[in-house]
Amino acid sequence: MAPTHRHAARRRWPRPGPRGLLAGACATAAALLTLGVNGTLSDWTSAVLTNGTNTVATTTAVILQEVGPDGTAGHVTQTCRSSDGAANSATCTTINKYGGTTSPLAPGGSQVSDVVFTNLGAANASSFVLTPGTCASSPSSGTPTPNNLCTTDLTVAVSCSSGSSYSAGAAWTDLVYAAGSAASMPTLTHTPGLASGASATCRITVALPGGASVLDQGVTVSQPLSWTLNK
Repeated sequence: MAPTHRHAARRRWPRPGPRGLLAGACATAAALLTLGVNGTLSDWTSAVLTNGTNTVATTTAVILQEVGPDGTAGHVTQTCRSSDGAANSATCTTINKYGGTTSPLAPGGSQVSDVVFTNLGAANASSFVLTPGTCASSPSSGTPTPNNLCTTDLTVAVSCSSGSSYSAGAAWTDLVYAAGSAASMPTLTHTPGLASGASATCRITVALPGGASVLDQGVTVSQPLSWTLNK
């Protein structure tokens, strides 16, 4: 009997059915997810905007500095600034524009004080104002009754010029008070005010006339003076 030759069975590959297609889709989705996690594809789960330029600025201000003598015999130079107090307002107790009480005035005598004002702020000032306060003369009673030097005999004069030293020839014509009683001094305004970094010097002179009454003896006069820069 002749030998029989058997052919090897041919392997048949199954055609992709619904399950095969589903498996392929899952594999593709997994690959895309892997790429998304690795950053190769865009991530749609968040959106980002970064503002790299965020700025703010403060407005400019005027700041008044005052340099002048104290009330001691040596008239030591003192400095006060408006920025030393809250809201850019300070009370200066070290500068004495009337010269102090260590060298009392005799008839015909006077005391002169030069005070330098500077605008330390970055803003220009539109006006510079001197506002005198209430004058007080003490004692107000006794035997004999003393004179009230706020209204009689004692005189106060104010004159200012631009710069860090006083110049009578360049004195301002608006912020000026010719020799008169302390109680009669009005509010004085200079316009324009001090520019940023600019200075002005005010000379204050208090004097007792040569023919002063003896009832002026032993009297102390005090008066607050307020200086204001307005932007």
